[in-house]
Amino acid sequence: MISKKTIDEIFLAAKIEEVVGDFVPLKKKGQNWVGICPFHDDKNPSMYVTPRLGIFKCFVCDTAGNAVHFLMEHEKISYPEALRYLAAKYNIPIEEDKTELSAEEIAANNERESLYVVNSFAEKYFIDQLFNTEEGQNIGLTYFKERGFNEAIIKKFKLGYCPAAWDSFTQEALKNGYKLDYLLQTGLTKKTENDKLFDFYRGRVIFPIHNTLGKTVGFGGRVLKKSDNIAKYFNSPESEIYHKSDILYGFYFAKKSIRAKDNVYLVEGYTDVLSMVEAGVENVVASSGTALTDGQIKLLAAQTPNITVLYDGDLAGIKASLRGINKLVEAGLNVKVILLPDGEDPDSFAKSHRDSELMDFLNNNATNFILFKAKILSQEAGDDPVKRSAMIKDILTTITDVRDDITRAFYIKECAKLFQLSEEMLNVELRKLVWKKMNKPATAAQQPTELPSPKLIQPIQQPANQLINNAELNLISLILQYGSFEITVARADLNDEISYEQIRVDQYIYNELHNEELHFQNPLYQTIYEEYAKVAAQAEIAEDIAAAFIRHEDKKIQDLAISILIDVDPEYSPQWKIKFDLETSSTKNSQDSLTKEVESVINYFKISILIAQENVLREELSHQHPPQIENQILARLMEICNRKKEIANLIKIVIPK
Repeated sequence: MISKKTIDEIFLAAKIEEVVGDFVPLKKKGQNWVGICPFHDDKNPSMYVTPRLGIFKCFVCDTAGNAVHFLMEHEKISYPEALRYLAAKYNIPIEEDKTELSAEEIAANNERESLYVVNSFAEKYFIDQLFNTEEGQNIGLTYFKERGFNEAIIKKFKLGYCPAAWDSFTQEALKNGYKLDYLLQTGLTKKTENDKLFDFYRGRVIFPIHNTLGKTVGFGGRVLKKSDNIAKYFNSPESEIYHKSDILYGFYFAKKSIRAKDNVYLVEGYTDVLSMVEAGVENVVASSGTALTDGQIKLLAAQTPNITVLYDGDLAGIKASLRGINKLVEAGLNVKVILLPDGEDPDSFAKSHRDSELMDFLNNNATNFILFKAKILSQEAGDDPVKRSAMIKDILTTITDVRDDITRAFYIKECAKLFQLSEEMLNVELRKLVWKKMNKPATAAQQPTELPSPKLIQPIQQPANQLINNAELNLISLILQYGSFEITVARADLNDEISYEQIRVDQYIYNELHNEELHFQNPLYQTIYEEYAKVAAQAEIAEDIAAAFIRHEDKKIQDLAISILIDVDPEYSPQWKIKFDLETSSTKNSQDSLTKEVESVINYFKISILIAQENVLREELSHQHPPQIENQILARLMEICNRKKEIANLIKIVIPK
């Protein structure tokens, strides 16, 4: 278990803009950074990163948190795993806490970590076998070198070899204390029908598969002997740490180059990636022979909007992959296609050409996907009018996913030339398809998400329960944002002599609530109010108080604190803004503004409670009571109404009857 001291050091060292920026391209915007949110189908930058507070927040899907929670959410890893990643990133030695954990806690913490550890052991074992054994050198290393891969690429991608013996790896792993259950879960070891153990990858060269953090989550193993009865590639099964639909081979090594070049080359297999990288094209990933999934597209879209797909000359393979490429266009990405010469794939083409020739070919032969698709389908349809009509509708359906009107117009113009039809005819059909798509009932996932409401004073005309909730939220917002700031308040003594005193905002709010015995009705707000007293006693400055709530172990408290504390851009909520200059909070004007704001929020809070009490009493009056009880209710009601008017006059509002 990681010690609290180490955790504090990690949070202190971790820069939220660097951590998020490792996975999402960010652009500076004022004091914040903005980027495309990776947690929903984001079209425009809606995720804000605030270095001052060390937090991120999406103002559409409402996902928020600190650097650790970003990693947990983005990489689907545990809290300790995220901490260890950050410790490694910032070179922080990990101090283990010797406090004993329960058996359940140990099991929960160890399950995923154990799978990673087993894979890491296997990776090192396969590398050792490749370089340091006679069998590995003669068979595995020879194969890689015959394929033209140099030692630098072999080591960079951590390629290896599994001996041909029946269970040599399994026995070595068991001898080193690794549990059979984890060997079976990761697919490294299999059982025969008679429960005899064997190495799944025996006699194969190994391609480790890494997640976006660089951890080994699976393996691909290629057979070296030709056989009609054995698959060329064996791949790891789905497991707790390996989900094939969310992985792109080579992504970990390519992501920095993808962002630097603002483009990614998409190929099919492991060796395609290796050969391209060896030739100097580092922004390349592979779908590993499967149709593109939503998870893989999301991964690419978070790095760049520009995707270039490399095809070999196989027409059947091209047609089979068109649907997957369509999904890239639907995701709003700019998709180009490069068709390699007949008989060539990215691996062979990179090997048979100089690096400069490869780059020239890639730069000069990229065709827009929609026009490429139109040409491919046009050739297939031939002169058959029915097929050509269906083909044109297919192309136009793809064009409807293009969001830019000018780009759409360009595609229509080019398709009109290709199909020998008028632009007007194609535009008419396009409008029909767009209209049809617009009127298609939205699924739950497609329903628009409402932007967050501004945390300002709410209209008094709201229902009493909502009024109280909003008033309470405003009070919590003031405490968290400005609790440690000082304001100047007026005090009247017994002779009505006015004096002024400096007092912290949090102390003033506490005094006002305590004197009138007021409490929060919302349990979450009451908990935060109580927690704040403990935090403020140890951390007096605003930044430290904010940090304590941003890191709070209760996710509900943390989420609410982030939504209150994060700097909000007016583009998202014009009303939600700081109403006074915090940079000059020591000046009289800003202090006066804060004083008025605090007094106003407290008075709204008091009025909301009085209105709720008034409603209860009026409800009681609608029932039959003895005269004595009814008079008591009327007296209390009159008292509440007078107090309500008194407060309303102070803050100059009119309360509707």
